[in-house]
Amino acid sequence: MKRTIIFFSFICLSFLLSSCVDDAANESVGEVQGLKPLYAAGDDWKTVTVVSSREIVQLGKIYYKDNIIYVNELNRGIHIIDNTIPTNPQTIKFINVPGSKDISIKGNFLYTDNVSDLLVLDISDFNNITVVNRIPNIYPNIEQLYPEFHTGYFECVDASKGTVIAWESATLNNPECRR
Repeated sequence: MKRTIIFFSFICLSFLLSSCVDDAANESVGEVQGLKPLYAAGDDWKTVTVVSSREIVQLGKIYYKDNIIYVNELNRGIHIIDNTIPTNPQTIKFINVPGSKDISIKGNFLYTDNVSDLLVLDISDFNNITVVNRIPNIYPNIEQLYPEFHTGYFECVDASKGTVIAWESATLNNPECRR
């Protein structure tokens, strides 16, 4: 009886593992739409800049405080929009924060992630937004080997190019990675 259970367990395990292997992965697929990683070399991802407004490409979380809307653009930064006149919102600034996925605000301080670090920004003066604190390595240093929430083809990550800070749509030629 024990041998039968072990045998069937082995068969089930073999079946499960073989179902994860994609026989088509070795086939040439030609040009396809997918995602490619954007890299930051060295510690470039730690650079935070404030620029005039820019177009929102990929919405993330939204935070509202004192007639101001803060819109997180996934992996890129935070848009600041004046909503004093709701029928005519005005974009004010964009805070470029590579790898930013989440935001929170308390008082005049905006908290956001910057790849693996937590940043605290003073937003009391939109003409002088500054990083007042950085807590390094607060988030697990999980390599971004594939794009989150994406099913399909993507360019395999090449760690020698730097840290992956975002993914963008691209036409790929015979990509080796997909999920």
